[in-house]
Amino acid sequence: MAQWKPLPGDLDLRVRQLIVRLRELKDEVGISTATLAGKTAYSKSSWERYLNGRTCPPRHAVEALGKLAGADPARLLALWMLADQARQARPGREPAADTEPAGAADTEPAGGADTEPAGGADTEPAGGADTEPDAGTGEAPPGFRRRFRWRFGRVGVAVVSGVAVLSLLGLGIWVAGPGLSTRRSSVATPSSYHCDYTTRDGRTYAGHSTTSDRLVALNAGGKDVAEVQCLLKRHGFDPGRIDGLYGTHTEQAVKDLQRAGGAVADGMVGPQTWALLRG
Repeated sequence: MAQWKPLPGDLDLRVRQLIVRLRELKDEVGISTATLAGKTAYSKSSWERYLNGRTCPPRHAVEALGKLAGADPARLLALWMLADQARQARPGREPAADTEPAGAADTEPAGGADTEPAGGADTEPAGGADTEPDAGTGEAPPGFRRRFRWRFGRVGVAVVSGVAVLSLLGLGIWVAGPGLSTRRSSVATPSSYHCDYTTRDGRTYAGHSTTSDRLVALNAGGKDVAEVQCLLKRHGFDPGRIDGLYGTHTEQAVKDLQRAGGAVADGMVGPQTWALLRG
């Protein structure tokens, strides 16, 4: 299996997680980029850009590789959505989205989904700013009715946007799973873990976790992290205090282990690095 090139150091963690997962899937299938190009609608050079972090892969490319590897499509799509959100939030620092095959992109109505009334965000319908219902007839004049509908529509857009933000937050927590805690949980009061080493079927365990494929990375916390730290210590790489918190000290120890084992030194623990730890 060819050794992967290190990913760019300033790559957003969410984009990095997606690309690392795609690399793992390609390795699981055991095919070259040329063969991968022949089985999908994307060229060899495009796959090299995607897998080396130079270009953010489009959704259809991610789905195509996931289908070849038999990966969970929902979780893979969630990883792509988070990566794409990170790319859009930092347009000058994250890899640009690549062009999808003709016919693959979704077409929106002319003018876009977020088009506002002519005149800008704060412009109200002409003649409606100070118009109130007629006290004599009890009916609202046309200008007042237009202003009410316009403001009601803006409130509806705000509510929908709020629901979308909350949904994305929930999606991020679901994708992270038990192995990748949120930043809030990672700053909990540290506790000390005892390393109780055992060996089963040629694999070493430290008494905290039995996973061999869960993704663990910077700012994670919990028993998976304690397991990583104990196994690092057993292999002679100093992770710092065995406290279940994945800080920069632990990340550096993981990189040292990866370099020594011939893996990509990205500081993230996935299936390949778990194999080194448990070996």
